[in-house]
Amino acid sequence: MVFFINIRNYLPIKQFLKYTKLMSKSQKDFQSRLMNGSLKFLEGVMRIMPRWLIGLFIGGVFPIVYLNIKGLKQICVKNLQLAYGSSKDKKEYELLTKRYIKSIGDAMMDLLYYVERPCQLSKVTQIENEDHLKRSLELGRGVIAVTAHMGNFPLMFVSLVQKGYKVNVVIRSMRDENFSKFVFYLCAKFGINMIQTSPGKQFLKESLGALKRNEILFFLLDEMVAEKNGVKVRFLNRDVVRAKGPILFLERTSSPILPMFIVQDEKRHFKIFIEKPFEIIRAGSDDENMVKNIAGLTNVIEHYVKQYPFQWGGWFNKRWALGVNAG
Repeated sequence: MVFFINIRNYLPIKQFLKYTKLMSKSQKDFQSRLMNGSLKFLEGVMRIMPRWLIGLFIGGVFPIVYLNIKGLKQICVKNLQLAYGSSKDKKEYELLTKRYIKSIGDAMMDLLYYVERPCQLSKVTQIENEDHLKRSLELGRGVIAVTAHMGNFPLMFVSLVQKGYKVNVVIRSMRDENFSKFVFYLCAKFGINMIQTSPGKQFLKESLGALKRNEILFFLLDEMVAEKNGVKVRFLNRDVVRAKGPILFLERTSSPILPMFIVQDEKRHFKIFIEKPFEIIRAGSDDENMVKNIAGLTNVIEHYVKQYPFQWGGWFNKRWALGVNAG
């Protein structure tokens, strides 16, 4: 198993455990140890397990997991209803939810397989418009990359590292200290530098340092943040709050912003899309420009979500379903 910046979007078992009523500290500690022990076990097993056996394992686990994630399915249905409204009936939403959760299982299988076989990953991964990235890095100010919980996004980071790029990913501090250590261990193993947003001074130092070294600094901009820490924009017919990070760092460093996403085709091959440098709006006040620019980046994410709805991890996000008051 490898790093998920927000692994809860991709690991139904973790989600199930989270929604069980394990309230005491000792029970939570047991949950943490059990989950992290399972991840370490899987990491070792996947090094030797053939792909067909991984598929058999995921296929066998899926029906069991699906029956035991009622709360998670409800969140998924609610989010789909927020996006699609009355255009679909109850049965259609149930089928969409099941298909989506099955796609998460398939994504898990690919992740478990390819992170232990990076040479094989390069054979099934294509980067479109890589020149956008190369030309931006030629400016010598690094690149602020905006992405989302889209497709097998950790494999995008691995693929870029394989191509020789220095990759840094901004993440929130994790509540589970043991799980955090496991994630950081795996990221370091694959040459990916994780930068936590807390403490703030360290976050700023590491992020600016990455750009100064002419590296890539990734922001996952589809996460909800507290209203006081972001700006309100529209996303899938819903008011959401998005972080200001990419624009704040651009103002500080003049580094170009490049939206990047990874998707998977019907042959289960991966394609990384690198968009042109984002055109910054500077016509209004600072506050107005911030809202317009974050809204513009959110629109790019929405375009990919609409084009590849079953490859977006946000349908499991409870805070998105709660909207701008999620805090």
